[in-house]
Amino acid sequence: MRITLTILLALAGFCAAGVYRDAGLGMYPFLKMDVGARAAALGGTGAVNGSELAVFSNPALLSGAESSVSAGYNQWYGSTVQNYITAVSGMGSVVTGSLALRSVFTDGIEYRETPTSDPLDTFSASDLSVNGAVAVRLGRFDIGAGLKVIHEKIWLETSSGWAVDIGFNYHPHSSLVFAAAYLHSGPSVTMDETEYRLPRTWVFASRWNHDLPLGTVSVSGQVMRPLDNKTRAGAGLEYSPVGFVSLRGGWKFNDNSGGLTAGAGITAKGWTLDYAFVPGDYSLGTAHRFSLSRSL
Repeated sequence: MRITLTILLALAGFCAAGVYRDAGLGMYPFLKMDVGARAAALGGTGAVNGSELAVFSNPALLSGAESSVSAGYNQWYGSTVQNYITAVSGMGSVVTGSLALRSVFTDGIEYRETPTSDPLDTFSASDLSVNGAVAVRLGRFDIGAGLKVIHEKIWLETSSGWAVDIGFNYHPHSSLVFAAAYLHSGPSVTMDETEYRLPRTWVFASRWNHDLPLGTVSVSGQVMRPLDNKTRAGAGLEYSPVGFVSLRGGWKFNDNSGGLTAGAGITAKGWTLDYAFVPGDYSLGTAHRFSLSRSL
């Protein structure tokens, strides 16, 4: 417990760092959106709380995932909607692989050429990624790598590219894991004849589990440092009074979109349904996130 609390304090200190010099210059910002409802409810700690969805957040986490299929619907802020489908399968006793498809769509974006209350027109933006990853367990260590192909369209302009992810986990104890990942690394891409870099991101996280007289509790923490934005962090608390029900809460630090997160999960007959409630600041509204998984 002391180790996890120390990590959470370090994450909060990390958030005091200044904005990176390349703020706003990264392409494909949708890659930085957390995906699963469980991770979203726990303060956005996907690097240690997204095993069946690890292809998006930390490929090394796949080594602890069961064979499954998952799908999710995420109503993001405003008119943005994120959907995904994934499949996870074991390939031997120590190797696990995953394939996934992810889409993000925003409609009704207003277009203006001069300051005016009435837009000249509206347009849409869409993103699509095809992801693959594999992970290997080597004793107390997990190592994972992933590749994704990306396509983005904003009104009449399009852009395509690819990126790799690398993840690493260490299990000093059965109830404790430390994770590190380097995500969205790839060559520069072009949109409207302008060259952009990908939003390369460092992620560090930890999760600690503890058995109680009634149920189990876990504490998670994560810090994320993207190339094109300030450092952000999150922390989450999950309590499972019985094996098939989980109650979750969390907080996002140094994140202008909001702070509080909450949610729950239910498991029955191989099915798991997760829900996250993520209220936004500055009149962004509330995001409702759903994930459904089926163990194979």
